[in-house]
Amino acid sequence: MPNQPYLSQGDRAMRRFVLFVLAFCAIVGLGALAPRQPFCSRFARSMHVVRSVRAAQVPSNWSTGECQENHHNWGQAHVCQMRRTNFALPGGRLSVETENGGIQVTGEDRSDVALEARVQAWGPSDSDAKNLLNQVVIETANGEVRDHAPKRQFSREGYAVEYHLRVPRHLAADLHTVNGGVDLSQIEGAIRFATTNGGDSLSRVEGDVQGHTTNGGLDIALAGDTWHGEGLRAETMNGGVDMRIPSGYSAHLETGTVNGGISVDFPITVQGEIKNHLATDIGHGGPTVHVQTVNGGVSITRGGPDSGSGE
Repeated sequence: MPNQPYLSQGDRAMRRFVLFVLAFCAIVGLGALAPRQPFCSRFARSMHVVRSVRAAQVPSNWSTGECQENHHNWGQAHVCQMRRTNFALPGGRLSVETENGGIQVTGEDRSDVALEARVQAWGPSDSDAKNLLNQVVIETANGEVRDHAPKRQFSREGYAVEYHLRVPRHLAADLHTVNGGVDLSQIEGAIRFATTNGGDSLSRVEGDVQGHTTNGGLDIALAGDTWHGEGLRAETMNGGVDMRIPSGYSAHLETGTVNGGISVDFPITVQGEIKNHLATDIGHGGPTVHVQTVNGGVSITRGGPDSGSGE
């Protein structure tokens, strides 16, 4: 007996429904219900629309390519595609929102945005994964980056988008992801970022910067001799804080933790004992650099963006 092709539960349900409708239309064509035949024609047209959606194409202003790494996702079929495009940034404001995937933003001497998206999809079979991948749409209108796809009926299917954006150094940005981290480097401006499950990394960032994560650590590397702008406020609920500060840096430093310790590897002036909160001027003082966690330790060392964990 020849092997039968694999059909997901959804495909089997759809096949039964189609057979039922075809049988119904055949009966209608033979019997007294013939005046209702237009329903059958409408059903056939709707099935054509469904097939067209499954073959959705990436817009012409995007280029596509293969991912360097392609693997299966928890034992399921997995497909991956790189998508690239450029777009203008009206008013110098960028917004990125995604549910599954990280957001990496790097400042450059440029006026537009170069976007690279790594789109992954998975499902019970190769065809399921490819169909879902083809339905993932990424929009960039008015500097607002969003991804979406039709709601999936079965939890065994899903997709994720990892974003890497090369942007002007000076801009305003609002970045939000649920399952993924946020990585910011070499940008200055009014920056807001938030994630639920993922760590945040900041390097050579200045301006009015505020952000938080729920489940993830903070890795922060300051640069120069002082903070330029209103200040930094970065917080996490469950995760440690690792911050590196160059020698000779001036700022008002605030940090704290509820369940964890605070470690500073260079001399500072404080009043009282350091337990779970620290507020002091380093150098000549300046804008406030505030980093905080609830469940995790805080480590502050001498170093900078190029020194790793310290000098």
